[in-house]
Amino acid sequence: MSFKKIACMALLSGSLIALGLSAQAAPIQTDIIMIVDESGSMGNVQANLRNNIGLFASILSGGGLVDARYGLVGYGDSAVRPRMVTDFTDPAGFATAAMGLTTNGGTEPGYTASAFALNELDGQSSLFSFRSDALINIIIFTDEPSNGDTASRGAVGGNAVTASILDELLKDNNALYNAVLRGSSTINSFSALATGNHGQVFDLNGLNSTNQTVVQDFVTAFASAKLNETIDFCTANPTAPGCQPTGPAQVPEPGILGLIALGMVGLGLTRRKRLI
Repeated sequence: MSFKKIACMALLSGSLIALGLSAQAAPIQTDIIMIVDESGSMGNVQANLRNNIGLFASILSGGGLVDARYGLVGYGDSAVRPRMVTDFTDPAGFATAAMGLTTNGGTEPGYTASAFALNELDGQSSLFSFRSDALINIIIFTDEPSNGDTASRGAVGGNAVTASILDELLKDNNALYNAVLRGSSTINSFSALATGNHGQVFDLNGLNSTNQTVVQDFVTAFASAKLNETIDFCTANPTAPGCQPTGPAQVPEPGILGLIALGMVGLGLTRRKRLI
């Protein structure tokens, strides 16, 4: 990690401490599932994701503001249905599990994979162990629009999963949805789901690079945006699961949010990699 990134992270953490946000305050709890396309073009993205999950997690924690766990779904390989690569674990466990992602697929039912991540497919046997008091965060990484969403790959109420069905599931679960995408058709497939469920769209090219400075800049910007997004959601929805776990109140006051924003400005990257 570059000196600039370390300094900016220190600025953010120091700002929170300066405002007296106690390390004992109960953090926002969030269970994050990353859904990763396993088609042949995604190998570089997969490697960069697993190699930088520690950086992502360190920034997302916000100096103790967020308590996150990480699950992983693979989809689009030769298997008919999306699969659980790992249930919720820490960043190191996620990185190890992500080595099991494949790149031999060609059909990418992203809507079905997202429903799977929410434990919503009919007869689903592999279930993620969501905490009852955690905010649900779903993030999909793909370079293809959702395709091949047939009932044989996973149904909801007997029906193949469509964008409208997935949108309803996300809202029923009060879940945040983010999409890391490449290509206009892919963006068209997922962008309304992201922006309609407290999230946004990011440029997958930032993870599909062999230049590690580019990759780390993207991960820093992405994690910073996710931290802001999570805090903003809990500020607007203070009674939502995860926003008020057992313990002292943890949703920051406006002054704290202001200093968090300062930290984001110091990073100077939060918006640069976002797709418009």
